[in-house]
Amino acid sequence: MSSYVSVSTAAYDGYAFEEIFSSLARCGVRQVEVAFIEGYVEAFTDDDLSVAYARELQAEMRRHNQECRYFSGHIDLGEHNACQRLEARCRFAAELGARYVITNAASMASSDIFLSQADQLAAIARAHGIRILLENPGNRVANLIDKSSDLRPLMQRLASGDFGINFDVGNLLSHCSSLDPLTDALAAISDVDHFHIKSCSRVKDGIVFTSLGEGDIDEAPLIRELFSRSIPFSLELPFRLRRDTEAQPWRLNSCVPMTEIENNIKRSIDWINAIKQEI
Repeated sequence: MSSYVSVSTAAYDGYAFEEIFSSLARCGVRQVEVAFIEGYVEAFTDDDLSVAYARELQAEMRRHNQECRYFSGHIDLGEHNACQRLEARCRFAAELGARYVITNAASMASSDIFLSQADQLAAIARAHGIRILLENPGNRVANLIDKSSDLRPLMQRLASGDFGINFDVGNLLSHCSSLDPLTDALAAISDVDHFHIKSCSRVKDGIVFTSLGEGDIDEAPLIRELFSRSIPFSLELPFRLRRDTEAQPWRLNSCVPMTEIENNIKRSIDWINAIKQEI
């Protein structure tokens, strides 16, 4: 009755990875989800995702007895250049030692392109020893995956073990405001390979992200279920990120202070561990 639990580097938006891995080590984190998510973390280009850089990051993690099994590299797989962009992410992830790349599927506007090149995308991932985990977005733009009921039909249509699902509970709060996020997340469990857990709160200007256990969604029943089924999940805690009233992401002008990040991560881990001890 255990789950593989990692912590995303998205919590440290704006900091160098050397600082991030050291800080995570101070928080007792050994399982790291490295995140390169366009628009959600410090700006980067696909050229930055080099083999040499991946090996540098892996060596740094090893110095702290850390590993990366899941890599977040979200793009729209319905883009015309999605195959090229996915290959850069799969190659980078494999060099990090990761087995999974988390990304979005496609908006409905680009869904036909995604479905037409799905076999090619799967072959790219397979060649690098990677499995693609498709995630539900939070930006209120109609997607192939908006909610739990979309998961099984898409997986049946793709009919490939190279694809799986990463379900982000917090994204439901902004993306599908008419749904109860907890109810939908629990309904998704049997179709999901990995979960993102993040605490979100509605405020006047949109949505903010906080320590676990402090948001509008009571994730505790979901966490209990994940532990009982040994389903892996990551604590994705994007403290610098905000969503406006239209669910579009924006970032604070400056980094969140390191001490604040570490305190929030430690509180979140303590909250998770308290639930685990109850089971």
